[in-house]
Amino acid sequence: MKFLLPHRYKKIGTIITPLGLSLWLIMQLGYLQNMIVYVFGQPNENQKWSAYHVANVIAAIIGFSSFLSGLYFVAFSKEKVEDEMVQKTRLESFQFAAFLQIITTIVGFGFVLFAGDPGESGMLLFFIVLVFLFWLLFIGRFNYILHVKYKS
Repeated sequence: MKFLLPHRYKKIGTIITPLGLSLWLIMQLGYLQNMIVYVFGQPNENQKWSAYHVANVIAAIIGFSSFLSGLYFVAFSKEKVEDEMVQKTRLESFQFAAFLQIITTIVGFGFVLFAGDPGESGMLLFFIVLVFLFWLLFIGRFNYILHVKYKS
């Protein structure tokens, strides 16, 4: 493939991905809010954008962007030896991840049909999980096939 990154980006991606996910989860679970309240005190409700809100938004943007960038680096980096077997495994992993994402989408919408409306935040979470699921399935299967199955 012509648009693959050099192999060194895979190492960078394996560092950035968990750090970005951790920062985003810390923000989502409210731990960052507790730290900000501890440092700055309770936010003033009259101010629309207090330090509390700005720090929360910045953490969300940096965490989520770092996580997605790290996934991109891991997914689109060359292997040390880039041959036809690696390219075939990469293509099969993309197909596998796409197939499972379609199945998950159909099952998810079926669940929504029978269980009721999950609300706007529930649907947003569902779509975020779908995006993550695709990339994590691709990376997981690709690395498993390449480094575990073919090595043994």
